[in-house]
Amino acid sequence: LMAGMGTGLAPWRAVTQERVMQKRQGKDVGPCVLFFGARFAKYEYLYREEFESYIKEGVLEMHVAFSRDQARKIYVQHKIVEAGATVAKYLLTQNGHFYVCGSARKVPEDIYAAMKAVIMTAENCGEEDAEAALSNMKMEGRYTVEAWS
Repeated sequence: LMAGMGTGLAPWRAVTQERVMQKRQGKDVGPCVLFFGARFAKYEYLYREEFESYIKEGVLEMHVAFSRDQARKIYVQHKIVEAGATVAKYLLTQNGHFYVCGSARKVPEDIYAAMKAVIMTAENCGEEDAEAALSNMKMEGRYTVEAWS
């Protein structure tokens, strides 16, 4: 599971390209889910055609959020909650990893809150247990944030 906002998409493009190459060579690649967010799809949906081709190849599942394309702002954290069942399946039952790249402003905290909500729903647990699960994932290297200002 990967989340990239703005230029935070770049590392996930490289990861996805690697997975596509592996699949084309006949290697088994597991599921790959990307959450991408920017302000305007028309101007900032970087590499759209490339990612759409990967989706068609079955290598990638992608959820996009463009905050300024409609009156109500939609962010990556909203898309994470919407895809909560998928996120929980890969992260909790299949021992997956979650990586975040993007702005260090409020984004990491908002995504953390979304992930906490996903865990609380999936595990039918309270906030404290969800935070403990996320803390364990961080210690195991399964929840990683690379953010910059």
